[in-house]
Amino acid sequence: MVNINDCIASIAQNGELNQTPKYTVTKAAKMLGLSVHTLRYYDSLKLFPFLQRDQNEKRLFSDADLQWAKLIECLRNANMSIKDVQHYVKLCLQGDETLDERLTIINQQEKILIDTITQLNEQLALLKFKKQYYKTAHQITKLFQ
Repeated sequence: MVNINDCIASIAQNGELNQTPKYTVTKAAKMLGLSVHTLRYYDSLKLFPFLQRDQNEKRLFSDADLQWAKLIECLRNANMSIKDVQHYVKLCLQGDETLDERLTIINQQEKILIDTITQLNEQLALLKFKKQYYKTAHQITKLFQ
């Protein structure tokens, strides 16, 4: 499972990442804690712009591809849609002239997550209230038995 530290590391790399293809899809999936199916699905959506294949058309992942996978997972873990991830990846490939648009996307996704967290906290508060209500009701019922 890709976590926040992986996400930070994926954007904090100094210098170029190694683009030498060396990991099979099975090995890459294991290293990332993702399923082979997920990596193949992401590849089918063109989310790995530099992914290479061997003479038998089998996917070969480089260290750079693994970092792309981590970025994709970070965005997906932030509830970004696949369509938006595809757009974001395209913007990344266009370079620094898209920084403002990428910042807008990240700001929008942050707002969506904050709204979701607020809703979840409200739902959690309701469940906690109901839990306490039932505990109290259960105790009272036991007293009168």
